[in-house]
Amino acid sequence: MSGAREEEVAVRIERVLHAPPDRVFRAFLDPKLMRQWITPDDLDLDRITVEPRVGGRIEVWHSQHGVSTGKFEGRYVKLDPPRELVYRWAFVGTEPEKGEYFDTLVTVRLRPWGDGQTQVHVVHERLAELRKGAPHILPRLVPGWENCLDKLDRAVGGVPPK
Repeated sequence: MSGAREEEVAVRIERVLHAPPDRVFRAFLDPKLMRQWITPDDLDLDRITVEPRVGGRIEVWHSQHGVSTGKFEGRYVKLDPPRELVYRWAFVGTEPEKGEYFDTLVTVRLRPWGDGQTQVHVVHERLAELRKGAPHILPRLVPGWENCLDKLDRAVGGVPPK
């Protein structure tokens, strides 16, 4: 497969959440709300740091069964409330000095939908390095995003907890 083709790897997910766009947008910036949804169910969130501004950092440390699995980290590239967020999102393993660092890009677009709802469109791209260096993560992205969006819907008051 050519390098250009590998760059085209992307995950695209659309979902309607049961809360207005301003509330959903805030959930991408407020650490208290993020804590409720930002990691899939198979990971425990250990710590979160958020600087909610363009250029600001986001770091999410996580573990599994009490053992660190690394963190997600990135920077906000674009904030256009309540319509769009773009942020770099890196998967950082427990040994980044050995190459366990995979920088990706996430674009989230929000638009009003129905009565007080929000259509969420997520594009997670620039996944070629991740596919090469940690191929086991790539097939987990869609279920991970689906799980996190379910939790996001609950966090913004849309649906009751399961």
